[in-house]
Amino acid sequence: MTASVVAPAAPSTRAIPRPTPPAPGSAPPAANRPDTPSPRRRSSVPTRLRAATGVVLALVAGLLAALVVGVAAARDNLHTIGSGTAPQAATAADLYYALADMDAQVANVLLIGHDEQIGNKQSALRQLRQDRAAVTAALQTLLDRGLDPAGEGTARRLLADLATYDALTAQARFADDLVLERPVARPPANATGFYLSATALMHQDLLPAADLLGRTAENGLADSADDGRNTARAAALAIVAFGGAAVLALLVVQVRITRRFRRVFNPFLVAATVLVAVLTGLGASLLLDHGDRVRDAKAEAFDPFAALARTRAVASDANADESRYLMLPERAGHYRAQFNEKAALLVPTSTEPGLAARLAAFRRDDAALVAAVESGRRDAAVGMATNVGRGNLAFEFYDYQSVLDSTAKSHHDDFTGRIDAGRDALAGWRWAPPLVLGVGVLLVLAGVRPRLREYR
Repeated sequence: MTASVVAPAAPSTRAIPRPTPPAPGSAPPAANRPDTPSPRRRSSVPTRLRAATGVVLALVAGLLAALVVGVAAARDNLHTIGSGTAPQAATAADLYYALADMDAQVANVLLIGHDEQIGNKQSALRQLRQDRAAVTAALQTLLDRGLDPAGEGTARRLLADLATYDALTAQARFADDLVLERPVARPPANATGFYLSATALMHQDLLPAADLLGRTAENGLADSADDGRNTARAAALAIVAFGGAAVLALLVVQVRITRRFRRVFNPFLVAATVLVAVLTGLGASLLLDHGDRVRDAKAEAFDPFAALARTRAVASDANADESRYLMLPERAGHYRAQFNEKAALLVPTSTEPGLAARLAAFRRDDAALVAAVESGRRDAAVGMATNVGRGNLAFEFYDYQSVLDSTAKSHHDDFTGRIDAGRDALAGWRWAPPLVLGVGVLLVLAGVRPRLREYR
């Protein structure tokens, strides 16, 4: 059986279709265009750009809030210090000095008695009236400024004790006036008794109460200065955080726009970045400077003033001990010890060149007064203590007190000037941050909007 052989099929003559080349100038098919964004990718670009812009604007708003709150807190702090705690502390210092000097003048009046040839009684009476008026004015000022409940209670107790003191000293002077002929520097026993009760009330109640008011006010000033510095630091930190983040966000937006849209840089975004960076730096440095300014004003100006004001009061009380030493010889040892204890506190607390020299002159004339008493020249000693003539103890004390007063005033003026300078530094910052950052927002929008329009 013979197998059949199948002949191979003849090859087909149909042409194989070839791809049609694109027409000249036409775009290649989508499958061959990898740079063309898909619809999803195309819609995500403006979404991301809007989101980045929103982040930038939110950070700018945070920066604005930090600046406004920080500057407002600094202004309030300066107002509290300049119009509240510092004047209250200064008034309390004036009160303390006026009380101490008032007691010293009562002692001088009783020491001189009726012999105007020995001492100037009218000068002592005139100074006594001025001190009493200063006490009333200081107490009224403290109450008007508003004290806390404890401070108000202290002030009102001081007023009540002051009325008692006035009554005791009036009785002492009246008892002394009734005796026309008496030994020099020896008021009658009942006048001395009334005065001893008055000066005991002064040292046990009145002066401690005034000192408490003063130290409480000084502590309030210290707290205000610390609070102001801490708040300013916190605000500066918030400004740096928001401002730095805003600058970083602006740079990120700038880089993305540069890469996506083939731009070298966006001038509007560059300008906005510069504005935000400059305002951040200036605002942070302003508040840090405020904190340092308040700290330095208290430490370098007000604290020396307060120390000198207290020194004035101690010096006046020490001078009163000299009058008591002359008036009460049976208590001479006690009053000399009191004088020496207070004189040791009169070490110069200032760099004023004439202060140490005047204190030395006062101490030298005090030694001359003691020598006159010990040699039996009591009349001469009383004249030294009460006649304000060059070469006398009274003159040297007046000279010393004058330098203390002028030096204290210069420190107080320095403190006031520093607080005023702080107010001036903050003056333009009420409107500058909103204005500058408002311009920055407009620049951001102007820089982003043209890019978003390309996707409409």
